Amino acid sequence: MGREIQELPPTTREENHAESLSAQTWQSMRTDTEKRPEKGTSVDFPNASDVKNGSTEKISVNVEGTPRDIYMHVPKHYNPEKPTPVLVVFNGWGDKPGPGGTAAGSAGLEKLTNLSKAADEKGILVLYMSGNPKKDLSYNNGQYPFSKTDDVAYTTAVLDELGKKFNMDTERISLTGYSQGASFAHKAAAELPEKYRPANLIDVSGWTTGKEMPAPEGMNFLSIQSRGDKTAPFDGRWFGLHMDGEGRTLDRYLQANGVKDVRKEAKLDSDIAGAVENTWKTQSGAKIKSIVLPDYAGHDWHGSPGSEAPINATKELMAFINNTRRSR
Repeated sequence: MGREIQELPPTTREENHAESLSAQTWQSMRTDTEKRPEKGTSVDFPNASDVKNGSTEKISVNVEGTPRDIYMHVPKHYNPEKPTPVLVVFNGWGDKPGPGGTAAGSAGLEKLTNLSKAADEKGILVLYMSGNPKKDLSYNNGQYPFSKTDDVAYTTAVLDELGKKFNMDTERISLTGYSQGASFAHKAAAELPEKYRPANLIDVSGWTTGKEMPAPEGMNFLSIQSRGDKTAPFDGRWFGLHMDGEGRTLDRYLQANGVKDVRKEAKLDSDIAGAVENTWKTQSGAKIKSIVLPDYAGHDWHGSPGSEAPINATKELMAFINNTRRSR
């Protein structure tokens, strides 16, 4: 039976979480040598007939004068006659190897998440996006230390070009990201053109900034966080780099969908002990779900190479998407 809890208060204990990034990391993030000689994004996807089903293709993109590489995985049973759902994945910040020694940026996202294998089973086309290489592969989530490129326009341009070459189902677009990539995904979900309004947003070890545009009504939202995360603290970070706590992030989507105060708790439907799942049915029909790992301190894509998390974020993400379409 569900029960009312105080685990996720509408506002968080700001004064108890004054952790800041290391001085070295913060100083490197503050270094701003980025120059943008031009606007816009240029990208050219191969024709669907030239790509082998079940393969992952490297795609070259130029964003405001700076090259980036993204990777596209076409599901094994892709059928050009049928609209195909799309999952857009944003990498975490940093140009050094990620969790488990995976490559930084888009180059390591496929191995980090193992989403291609899962997407093959579900018939989902996956785009592994890459952040700005001049700003440690970060995205413009509206916060000072990170990229200042227009990454919403970049994402829009990539989806525009994808739609010209592949039969994309625009009613079944999902966004996800890890860490700073997840933070940007919140911004993108609120600012993408209406035709690309996501059906689902999945945040793994990320945060909201408090600067995002209003959350889209009717969009499903899944958050997967750990209470012991020192990089993106569960209760928020209020000095240095601001990060909303889990309570505020959930309130953003709950309130956008008509839920004001009721919160219920249930154990995760799994043999794994220690994970807590909260699910809300909303007036708009959107599903809002939170998975919290109370005894885990890792900041990672849970279940990725090198992760000791008791759950697998990719498995939870795929179960959450479950072929859902955006609400009209």
